[in-house]
Amino acid sequence: MDKRVLLLAMPLLLSALLLGSCAGGQALKTRDAATIMEGDYTLILHGCNYGNDPETVAFLSREASPYPLQPYSPPFQYRVHSGLSARTALAQAREFIVCSAHYSHARLQAISDPAGAISGYELRPLYHLGFFRHSDLLDISYRLENERVMIYLTPIALEDDPNEQE
Repeated sequence: MDKRVLLLAMPLLLSALLLGSCAGGQALKTRDAATIMEGDYTLILHGCNYGNDPETVAFLSREASPYPLQPYSPPFQYRVHSGLSARTALAQAREFIVCSAHYSHARLQAISDPAGAISGYELRPLYHLGFFRHSDLLDISYRLENERVMIYLTPIALEDDPNEQE
């Protein structure tokens, strides 16, 4: 095989391998929740590392669940507090997500495991329109991988699309 062909094909092959490795596990669903179940929780505070950090969100992992929540993020992106009561975890999560001056309100969602049981909760800040283009700044997905619920966060595009017509 010609070395030039191999050099051209290598980036495509590596990209395919990387994309394939990120697609593993079973996708999990979320649903709106009015409150959280009693019990002990591990609180995961993600983001809020600077003003208007779009990756700010709180996760409450039920310690009784067989599937703990785990962010797919570098450790400096989040902080973990274990052994909290439901009331304490939710109060700390609500206090945490208000770190932006553009915060409007929060949305609480339950994260269900494959059997439909709740593994944990997501408390997501929503923002006033005007400063940001959208009130919800994150695309979050959950996948069951190796007995853990992996959390994948992607900030949505915050700037205007130059190809979009008004």
